[in-house]
Amino acid sequence: MKNRARNDRKVALVTGGGQRIGAAICAALGEAGYIVVPTWLSSRREAEALASEWGGKSFRLNLSRPETFRRFAGRLASEYGRLDLLVHNASVFPRTPFTSVSSAVWDTVFAVNLRGPSFLTRAFLPLMSSSPEGAAVCFIGDAAASKLWPSYLPYCLSKIALEAFAKGLEKTIPPGIRVGVVRPGLVLPRPGFSKAQWERLRHRNTGGIRTVEGISRAVLQFANL
Repeated sequence: MKNRARNDRKVALVTGGGQRIGAAICAALGEAGYIVVPTWLSSRREAEALASEWGGKSFRLNLSRPETFRRFAGRLASEYGRLDLLVHNASVFPRTPFTSVSSAVWDTVFAVNLRGPSFLTRAFLPLMSSSPEGAAVCFIGDAAASKLWPSYLPYCLSKIALEAFAKGLEKTIPPGIRVGVVRPGLVLPRPGFSKAQWERLRHRNTGGIRTVEGISRAVLQFANL
């Protein structure tokens, strides 16, 4: 097995860890001593830089292709021999007005935001079950999803379902693996939002964790319970 000298360090996998909230989570975990393994789909350069800084490697992962997950889990097992924390951060957030959203886009949102985390967790259960100090699965939810924004209904519904899945997973997951949800509020705008529009939204919707730093701290606190 590779990297035997590093097996005494905890390993954290963060999906979509190359940018935005995922990058901040990676940095917080790295500073706390974790070997950080960010996945990427389009932000390869950023993910590789983060992984290099915190002692890990980055991997390309397409959450809409669950048939690749078992092989991916095998690669991580071969590389590190353990996985102590799985952070489901990656998601898609397309604008989807109900009168024009296509079935393909609807399916993609649920494939990435709900089905992907579900099957990826299952693929990693054998490796996480062997974690020397116990492992944890952390889902990044969305405190504003219950608002059911009319132009983002598939996204909102996928996040609501993700939190329900996390509750169900707690009842079926092997002993020694904890499950938790971190619920950001309106933290970062989508590309294209004007500053004034974003501030109006934040003023009207104050729930959830409202800073990138706060989200990172919450993930780290859960991981170290």
